[in-house]
Amino acid sequence: MSDAPASGVGAISASGRGVICTATDGTPGALGVLHLALVDSTSADAFDYTQAAGFWSVAFLGVMSLYVVSRCCGVVLDMIRRA
Repeated sequence: MSDAPASGVGAISASGRGVICTATDGTPGALGVLHLALVDSTSADAFDYTQAAGFWSVAFLGVMSLYVVSRCCGVVLDMIRRA
């Protein structure tokens, strides 16, 4: 293993997310950028079950509302088609 810097042709995306490179011997390779974050659970707030239940209820009622509206539209369109 040598300590010589890597050389070759490469392209870096504008966002800095990925690097596509080719080694000097023509071997293709791909490198990625990894971002790590350390989360300390002792400094986190306690889980609020009441707020989570509220979010879940709103999401569930939204899905059910879309289902009922879609079902009613289907019934109306079916009546128009059969008329």
